[in-house]
Amino acid sequence: MLRLLLLLTGLAGLLPAQLTPKEKADNIESFELVWRTVRDMHPDPKLNGLDWDAIHSTTRPLIENAQSMAEVHAIITAMLSRLDVSHYAVIPSGRYKESAAASVPATAPKGNLVRFGNLPEMRVYLESHALRDGAGYIRFNEFLDPGTIVPKFQAALKEFAKAPGIILDLRGNPGGIGIMATGIAGFFIDKEGQMLGEMKTRDSTLKFVIFPRAETYAGPLAILVDGGSASTTEILAAGLRDLHRARIFGTRTAGAALPSDIVRLPNGDGFQYPQALYVSANGEALEGAGVTPDEIVEPSSNGRDLALEAADAWIRAARR
Repeated sequence: MLRLLLLLTGLAGLLPAQLTPKEKADNIESFELVWRTVRDMHPDPKLNGLDWDAIHSTTRPLIENAQSMAEVHAIITAMLSRLDVSHYAVIPSGRYKESAAASVPATAPKGNLVRFGNLPEMRVYLESHALRDGAGYIRFNEFLDPGTIVPKFQAALKEFAKAPGIILDLRGNPGGIGIMATGIAGFFIDKEGQMLGEMKTRDSTLKFVIFPRAETYAGPLAILVDGGSASTTEILAAGLRDLHRARIFGTRTAGAALPSDIVRLPNGDGFQYPQALYVSANGEALEGAGVTPDEIVEPSSNGRDLALEAADAWIRAARR
């Protein structure tokens, strides 16, 4: 009997915790907020042709009968997936409690710990160095923390003022603050009135206007991208290419280019949702299509960085 009790106790610890009446009520309220936000804020008022009222009627009972938070997340995520666009996501409340400072034991974490809006904390960093033949290399992992990233970016460009070219590595960069794209572009565009494209909501249009910096870099600019490059990264890369200011190397980007916002829900989760469509300066929508590089360079498995090598070779050829 004692062994049976111990076994049952151990199994109970593996089962998801039962939701309390308060948690169930908060989940229902959260579902309603998600549903209303999609109805009112989705850039396409036709909601991908879906009967959103009917979806409410079939989904709410599932939320009411859900037995765990994991089940609630799965139900809402499945509902949002029917819209078939990017930037819809449920951020479990536990993500906000996790420390972004966690790292490999005895290894100092890279970058600054940043909290922006209703995003969970994350570390943001920028690194730069000169390549062997003199080209400047700059990489940053998120379009966040502009108070730190932009001054560091400016300092790197000042160091590379006489470099034969700049390589901006945005591989794996998922985006962030959209307006930072215009700020970074201002280091490479010296003509007033240029823009990276437009953000279109149901009711208005916002132009991504570039304001040139006092000192701009005029040499060759190569941008590295891959499938992890998304959102603001795609806006910057496509915009600079549209303006004939950059050449892109790597693999096709994520095709997730919708300006979005994040709110906290009554149950503690975060909810990310798109609030606008993005159209490039050439009139192209990147959502679902992504940015196809000028030179497609697949990742290498032998330790060589072929995209970086291709970009560096292009810079060397440009100065001959």
